Amino acid sequence: MSESGIRGIDLFKIAGESISGWIPSWKTGSQKPTRQPFCSLMEERLLLYLEYHPQVCWYGRGDISTTFASTYKIATPQPVPFSINYLFEGNAHIYLPDAIGQLADGSLLIAEAGMEQEKRRARNQAKAEAARKVAATLGGVYWIGTEASLLPQRHANLVFLHARRQPFPSFQELAEALQVVWPYGEAACVQEIVARMGERWSPAEKEAAVWKTCADAAACGHLLVDLAQIQLTRLTPLICLAPDFSPILPDPLPSVLESSDGPVASIWERWKQSSTERPCVRQRRRRAWDALR
Repeated sequence: MSESGIRGIDLFKIAGESISGWIPSWKTGSQKPTRQPFCSLMEERLLLYLEYHPQVCWYGRGDISTTFASTYKIATPQPVPFSINYLFEGNAHIYLPDAIGQLADGSLLIAEAGMEQEKRRARNQAKAEAARKVAATLGGVYWIGTEASLLPQRHANLVFLHARRQPFPSFQELAEALQVVWPYGEAACVQEIVARMGERWSPAEKEAAVWKTCADAAACGHLLVDLAQIQLTRLTPLICLAPDFSPILPDPLPSVLESSDGPVASIWERWKQSSTERPCVRQRRRRAWDALR
């Protein structure tokens, strides 16, 4: 939906505020991460949610100009800005969503972030309705992230993991050693794993390798720990699932803001519902998950 006549938002100033920071994204699979800017805490939470959602192939800002993207070398697989026409109080307007992307099945993703009270305002509801129609027409989805769905504890854990995802020279060798001392499906804490690795590497290198392994596993949906409920520490029991296991999906973001009083499924229940493994294999994973409690 990009239009050459639409300039896009200058992210140096959005509602009088400057860029708050940049998130390095490893979604492209390259040796170096690309950067994605954010201007609010909710935008930061949304971008990290997308970064660690295993079904999101790539994501990026939907409201930046081509000049901004080229100046800061921001990857834009989809032309930007991504403009959506909508009507409000009888007048035509253009809406530029916070983020766009692509899911694993090739479908379009449109996403927006903000405080729930603000997103319930009439004009923002009109924007969301227009975005839902565009997404549906193109066979895609529209997600809204607010403080009710982008939970602070999960975000804090993702920030912690993301800061430890940077590769370093000895990681590949350490990763091979980790496969031996910490097999897939086994529950162990970082302190215990580091002690298993002997004296060949420094304590800092060993701990860095464990956390990077956990961060990479979380990005693929293969870190079996409830990031929304616990705080990651060196004593937190952790399980990494094998690469061929069904990924654990985070709680979904809604496409429509509406109240929900239903129970929230545990991380085990969400993984079980999406898993296609044999019951006997699933039962072994259940016992491993019970060991974490």
